[in-house]
Amino acid sequence: MSDGPVKSTERYPRKLHPLPLRIMHWVNAITMIVLIGSGWKIYNDEVLFGWLHFPNAITLGMEAQHALQWHFFAMWILMVNGLCYLAYGFYTGRFRRKLLPIWPSAIVADIRDALRFRLAHDDITHYNAVQ
Repeated sequence: MSDGPVKSTERYPRKLHPLPLRIMHWVNAITMIVLIGSGWKIYNDEVLFGWLHFPNAITLGMEAQHALQWHFFAMWILMVNGLCYLAYGFYTGRFRRKLLPIWPSAIVADIRDALRFRLAHDDITHYNAVQ
């Protein structure tokens, strides 16, 4: 296998992101599901729109106060996970390798390309300036 650019249409056995980043991603995904489910239960306690009510089968918590506890628990996990992500990014130098240098002209050009649906996706290991 060569060290050239990874094409998005091909399959490669190597991972694009290291294990700690993949774990942090899934912690975020699960935490967001908990936040959404508990948020729906909290919303059901004081409905703003009469026609919008979430079924109990897709909410989290027995009552609104339980949902608030779930909501705050998930919020803290999300915050700690974000701090771990920042620490990992700075400690390993990943932020420096993947994100620098960023030029304003490159950001404007990538935004323009994205709005025109012409953003290049040839090398999925390389972030564009907007990412």
